[in-house]
Amino acid sequence: MHLRTLLGILVWTFTTWSVSAQTLTVVTEEYPPYNYLDANKQVAGLSTEVVKEVLRRAKLDYRINLYPWARAYHMAQEQANVLIYSIGRNAQREALFQWVDIIAPYNVYMYRLKSRPEVQLQKVEQLSRYRIGAVRDDVRAQYLEKMGITAELVVEDSANARKLASQRIDLFPIDEIAMVALYRREGLDPASVEKALALPDLSAGLYMAFSLKTPPELVERCRSALRDMRRDGTLDKIKSAYLR
Repeated sequence: MHLRTLLGILVWTFTTWSVSAQTLTVVTEEYPPYNYLDANKQVAGLSTEVVKEVLRRAKLDYRINLYPWARAYHMAQEQANVLIYSIGRNAQREALFQWVDIIAPYNVYMYRLKSRPEVQLQKVEQLSRYRIGAVRDDVRAQYLEKMGITAELVVEDSANARKLASQRIDLFPIDEIAMVALYRREGLDPASVEKALALPDLSAGLYMAFSLKTPPELVERCRSALRDMRRDGTLDKIKSAYLR
């Protein structure tokens, strides 16, 4: 065998072995029903089930941790071999990560208290009239900043829900599926709030993405696994359990 060919095979074998042997750091936030800590202190949820199945099919070892969003977001930018989910995709974030694909639906609205019909909106620009809550470094907060809207930033959406209930803010943006799960988990009534304004620019799905310091071959294995899950119906089966 030619020496150059042999060296090529050895490099390919070593690279493949190294990627397979890597233990991924998987990070996410408390954002039910997509990702949350269950009664057994395990990270669960719609997106979590999808991610775990992707990694199983890609034959990758991992450790999954739940953090405040700002910490997870910065880990995925600064560290090697980090997978982050459920993350919104926008122009500001495009070059910061290696994107896999959409793993969950995401339809965002501004919510107000049903008891406050005077909080009226026809367009995003009118948000400047009101006190708005948002999660620090979240795609929704980034969108508001881009639109020139000042928001009161918190660590997680449970704080926004409580602030809205006590009228310390007038509105906050959240996905409709996540809103119901969040309110039930916090002991609040989902029927106490209502949609005030749709935010279609934010409603493009939730993704899984890798840090830039992750081998591209590993990322591609996950893309392939997710494509297979979409093809064989596994993705729809997981989603349907949470969309009833």
